[in-house]
Amino acid sequence: MKRFLIAVAALTAGLTIAPAAFAFTLGGGAQAEPGQVRLVSDFSNVATLDDASWIDLDVPAGLTFAGITTLATQFNVTDDDCGAGSPRFQVAVGGKNVFVYLGPSPSFTGCTPNTWTSSGNLVGTSDACRVDTSQHAPGTQCSTWAAAVALLGAQTVTGVRLVVDSGWWFVPPRTQTDQEQTVLVRGVTLNGTTIITPEQPSGKQNPAKLCKEQRAALGASAFNELWGTNANDRNAHGKCVSAMAKAKSSGSMQVAILDATQTCKGNGMKGAQLGACVSARDGVAATKADKANRGGKGNNKGKKRR
Repeated sequence: MKRFLIAVAALTAGLTIAPAAFAFTLGGGAQAEPGQVRLVSDFSNVATLDDASWIDLDVPAGLTFAGITTLATQFNVTDDDCGAGSPRFQVAVGGKNVFVYLGPSPSFTGCTPNTWTSSGNLVGTSDACRVDTSQHAPGTQCSTWAAAVALLGAQTVTGVRLVVDSGWWFVPPRTQTDQEQTVLVRGVTLNGTTIITPEQPSGKQNPAKLCKEQRAALGASAFNELWGTNANDRNAHGKCVSAMAKAKSSGSMQVAILDATQTCKGNGMKGAQLGACVSARDGVAATKADKANRGGKGNNKGKKRR
């Protein structure tokens, strides 16, 4: 399969890379889009270039398998599902791969369509069979991160790749006959570096519209938990609108809230628990942003920091 590479400097506008020295390349049918990369595996056409797509991360020199402290991404399956080991991370060690699967354990199928999902930090995961070390003797197809570290921890990592390649699997009776798998990815993180992050909207936006978007993303119970300050949380909408109107950059604040929402949902939270999780997310919490924009002053109703 012919492979093309795209240097960071030539990527589509709208992708934020930090730090600038950290590079990645796209292969197969991967396409850079504003704020995301589209990974497609399409077996419905005669072309072979898009049978698989991947992102190769720039691996720091001397990194060992045990030295990987963070491995994570946000992903959105738009066609049709997770399945057949895709999407996944591949960590190259000793000329072979360790596979780390995305999606719900233990089958890694049944991904929520058209929804951004956070993988969470896959390092240290104890999910059954999320890690596959079967290419390394005496590894196993069904492993944990700890077992993989015990087997390969001292060995040098030569590559880390995020892959989509299972379009061939999407045939009846599993799905329709389109033979295509498409996954959008962003926020790909290896240790202290994250690539492919959406541009942060700046300036003022309509605060009522922003709060409506938050309520739709969170659900009523979580939204009320996040913003409400009185006994029954019925002032949640008013408090949200007020805070968003006073924010120095309501667009950036909105991105922080919605990103925290995705992360907390990815951890299985919903309802009031989801609202509390978003409120407590250090560095991205609505409460923290609101408090900073108001000079450190805010209401406090006990369980909340607002």
